Order: sequence, then C-alpha cells, then structure tokens
Amino acid sequence: MFSHLLALGFHRGVDMASSETGSSSGVATGKEPEINDLLQHLDLRDDEQDEVVIGAEAAKEFHMAARWLAIAKVHTTRNFSADALFEKMKAIWNLSRDPIYGEAGENLFVFQMHCMGDWKKVVHQGPWTFRGWAVLIEDYDGKEDPEKISFGGLYVWAQIHGIPELYRKNSVVDDLARQIGKTKEVQMSPKLFYVGNYVRIRMMIDVHSSLKRVVKLTVEGEGKKWLFVKYERSVSSVNIVV
Repeated sequence: MFSHLLALGFHRGVDMASSETGSSSGVATGKEPEINDLLQHLDLRDDEQDEVVIGAEAAKEFHMAARWLAIAKVHTTRNFSADALFEKMKAIWNLSRDPIYGEAGENLFVFQMHCMGDWKKVVHQGPWTFRGWAVLIEDYDGKEDPEKISFGGLYVWAQIHGIPELYRKNSVVDDLARQIGKTKEVQMSPKLFYVGNYVRIRMMIDVHSSLKRVVKLTVEGEGKKWLFVKYERSVSSVNIVV
C-alpha cells in the first residue's frame, strides 16, 4: 500500500537512510542541483529516454493510499537527530496509531497518519515544538517537491486581553488580530480556562518575527489603550526568530 512512498525513505520505527550508520541528522550537507538545469547540458542517449508510465487507475490508487499526509520542518539551523524528532513528536501527538514517517530532504520530514482525526490533530492543532524550536507543519499532497513547499508559519492560540466591552466587536477584533498574525478562527466569548478577560484567536504567526506582546487600540476622541497579547501552550518560550 505504501510502496510508492519508499522514495522518500518511509519506514516504521527504523530510519532507512541511517540503518547502516545508526543515526541520522536533521540537516544534510547541501542540496542537489535541479535536474532540469542538468538536462540542458546533457545529450541524452536513446536508452535514457525510455519512460515509466503510471496509468490513470494506478495513479488514483496511489492518491487514495497517500491520504492524510503532512510535511514538517523544524525552525532551526542547528543539527539534530531525525530519530529524536520522530520519537518526540510521536509521544507529543499520542495518535490512535503511530504515523509512518520519513526524511524528505534537508530538514524536511513527511508524516502519514492513518485517519482524518489524527491528521487534523497534527496539522491543525498545536503549536508543536521540538527542543524549544517551532515545528512548522503543512498539508502535503505527496506530489510537490518537498524542497519547494512554502511553510507559512506557526499556528498558535493567542489571547487579546482587556478589550472594552463597547468595542468588543468582530470588526475591531479582526483589525487587532491582523497586528499579530493571519487569523484562522476567532472566539469572541471563549470559556475562560486562563486568568483574565480576553478574546481567543487561532492564527498563524511569522516565525521570522518577534512575538507581539501588545497591540494598541485608538478611539478618536477618547485616546489610545494598550492591550496585552498572551499565547497559549508556552509559545513565548519557543525560539521564533532564527
């Protein structure tokens, strides 16, 4: 079922790329040149122009078998063990079944979950971290070159505290949220599991910028009011800027 994924080094429990050396690194030594660039300088022989054709039905089966994929990147320039990352994420996620996982390039990792619920947890919950570094995760179709995947940022739950009740409106909260990141979901009246009076926002933050600690609300004729921004799941301890 998963044989078409072997090119990415998929495995259960043992890293195929490191089975002989006993360890693997999250950061490789350089990137391979683009094959299309190389082909411009090659005079291909006839036997090199033979092709392998995947039929429409087979391609459909591969699509079905490649459901619930996600691609991840650790937001760091430091070396680390891929096996350590896999074991840590497996423990943190605590999914119904352990995902299939593999290295897909320099600091790129592909995970395949076994059901929609596990996939949603991995891709849409979080934020996930490894040794204090943000783990960036995106949906993945299994076809796009992993090196060309754009990681938009880190999904977090943020809270904006102290918005006056008179101005606690969707339009105002949306404008305030845009000062912090890209909004995905807004909870105007959340259950208050944390101290304070706040609105709760699911958003994507730019990991290359420092976390916003305050936002400013100005009402003409009344002046300005500074509002605290707080983050859930200890995001403030994550190494955001690299």
